[in-house]
Amino acid sequence: AVRKVPTRSASLVNVETGGVEIDRNVFGPPDIDPSELTYTKQIGGGCFGSVYEGTCRGMTVAIKKLFKQEMNDKHLAEFKREVELCSRLNHPNVLLFMGACTVPGEMAIVTELCHRGNLETLLHHEKAQLSLYKRMEMAKETAVGMAWLHGADPQIIHRDLKPSNLLVDRHGQIKVCDFGLSAIKPANESLQYKETIPGTPLWMPPEVMMGRKVTEKADVYSYGIVLWEIVTQQIPFPDMKSFPKFRQMVCLNNVRPPMDDIKLPSVRNLLDLCWHKDPDTRPSFEEIVKMIEVIMIDCAIEDEQGREFWKGTFPGQEYAPLDEFLPRFLEFSGLETPDTVHLEVFKLLVVSELSDNIMKPIDVVRIADFGAFLQNFGPITLQRERRGKKETVNVFQRMYGICKQPWFHGDISKNQAETILRGYKSGYFLVRLSTTVTGCFTISRVTPKSTIHHHRIDYKGSKGYATRSIVDKSIISSSSKSLHSFIGLLKEDMHLETPCPGSKFRVLFKVQQTIGPGGYDQDDNETLFADID
Repeated sequence: AVRKVPTRSASLVNVETGGVEIDRNVFGPPDIDPSELTYTKQIGGGCFGSVYEGTCRGMTVAIKKLFKQEMNDKHLAEFKREVELCSRLNHPNVLLFMGACTVPGEMAIVTELCHRGNLETLLHHEKAQLSLYKRMEMAKETAVGMAWLHGADPQIIHRDLKPSNLLVDRHGQIKVCDFGLSAIKPANESLQYKETIPGTPLWMPPEVMMGRKVTEKADVYSYGIVLWEIVTQQIPFPDMKSFPKFRQMVCLNNVRPPMDDIKLPSVRNLLDLCWHKDPDTRPSFEEIVKMIEVIMIDCAIEDEQGREFWKGTFPGQEYAPLDEFLPRFLEFSGLETPDTVHLEVFKLLVVSELSDNIMKPIDVVRIADFGAFLQNFGPITLQRERRGKKETVNVFQRMYGICKQPWFHGDISKNQAETILRGYKSGYFLVRLSTTVTGCFTISRVTPKSTIHHHRIDYKGSKGYATRSIVDKSIISSSSKSLHSFIGLLKEDMHLETPCPGSKFRVLFKVQQTIGPGGYDQDDNETLFADID
């Protein structure tokens, strides 16, 4: 559960209207002298003012130089109180307020610097390759940050939640910003007579556009529109140009962004709840966080059995310790404990090390890595026909069979593949996991012209493999469940002659490797395993 921000009194300050004086002996003043600020370069702007990267007291910070430089005593006191309150909102998903300069002509707010800009830029302008799971992680972080604001005492209602007010730090973590400083916001313009749509109304709830009472549930509506953007990576209401028409469509006709491209029912249900016309029907952000934790399992794990396992065993967890994960997964799936080599291969593919600099590092299985494992080598069990007989092959056997191949290099990137292949002659190749599409493989090969090309292989589970011919661009597919067999099928089309050495998996297999004319492992023991992938 999200804890409330600790305060000395429930009535310290009212963010909207001001309140009693804060005890500065307890909290200390946030005042920053103009001489302590160095402006380096402008990095953005908004309704408050222009934003600069700069330094303050030896730290790299963001400095927001305010448009509103002249305030009367009442507004200045209110501004100081609001900054003081915001500077105490210490949470990983809320932008850290470090202080303010309150000298007329030099009015500015100092915050932590978020190096990756805002979510709007990331979603719509940079074309960032973010998986749905990573985007839902950002949606969760936004909801957690908002739950912290709504749980503060006094409660903080954002009133302007949108992607441009969600900053992204160097680690990809969301920071909610531009909240709670009513003293420096431009006076609200009347929306009644506007003919064109200003930026913010795209996320504005119906009750605000209709001039009705506003509660914290107004932020939940705005969050619903933001969530739709995060999931679809599209701009909401792109064809709406007239504000009166827009207000009528949203407030009276209950029009919302389309959900045709959203496949997960759990996401569609959450959107319907968030942007419901009745504010009381909308969930709280604490409730939203719990729903998103379930949705994140659906996003990370496509395999139905895998989803069932994680939801029932590690609900709400991003990762599980390996020593807990393995016995529970084996019990759930009915599989036998893998031998030492199988386990080491699994650890190379799926297991990561978690360290908090205090306790000894532990091996963990992250939900996204587990989902990718099942997409790449799943399902957990697969019925297949081999040499005229039906047999059951499990995910560990398929993993083992693929990783044993001399051409398989695992989860290396495109750049790493090119580095490995560089210097080898035409016909050398390797196969790796796709770094852009989970559940797919990529062939990286040296062409007859000594250039390096990459070709994606789609894996459809029980339907086999498919890729596009380099000769006539036709689709080459195989219902075979064996990646080894499919690579052999592509030998002539793609000039695949010799597996490139250097796979990190080869050291695990104590088998004498010999390469035949076709570039495939010829050892009898190797061949036995080659076809069970």
